[in-house]
Amino acid sequence: MAHITISSKDIRTLDGLYSLNDLHKAAGSDKKHAPFRFMRNAQTQELIAEIEQAPNLVLGVNTVHGGVNRGTYVCKELVYAYAMWISPKFNLEVIRAFDQAQQPEPEPMQQTLPSPIQDDEKLKLINDVAKSLGITESIAVVSATDIMAMIQTIRNYQQQLARIQTNPAWVDQTIERVKNATGRHFGEG
Repeated sequence: MAHITISSKDIRTLDGLYSLNDLHKAAGSDKKHAPFRFMRNAQTQELIAEIEQAPNLVLGVNTVHGGVNRGTYVCKELVYAYAMWISPKFNLEVIRAFDQAQQPEPEPMQQTLPSPIQDDEKLKLINDVAKSLGITESIAVVSATDIMAMIQTIRNYQQQLARIQTNPAWVDQTIERVKNATGRHFGEG
């Protein structure tokens, strides 16, 4: 059985029948559209008789007095009749809600992650991309590890340059430290 929602209101079901009381709320709860009025209507009584005369013994109406499921429950055909009795607009809402409920649930898509690309495959892909872009001279492919090492080296050089710019004597002091640490004096003869 299809679960339906109309005007953001869930329509309860019981034994394959739908709650007229919930439909009444979904339609706006206007007193003139109360379920008991619909059920007393002569045309509704004739429709119920036709439904219940069907060879497959379909129960058209079940009224529950008291309890959690209190209310009047009707078959789908009577839901449509009730909706038509209220208004063409509400009738269309009900039809669309039933149509939507009949749509099969989309099967969840199985998403598989691609296997990791090996370093040599990455390098080949980079070369292929470069060639497709028309870059044919001096193609150099460098692994990510090597690129990170180069970036760190550049950062070290930048730090050293910053020290030289802020303290020009730093170079001379560093040379002296190296001479003293190694015990060698460069360029002295």
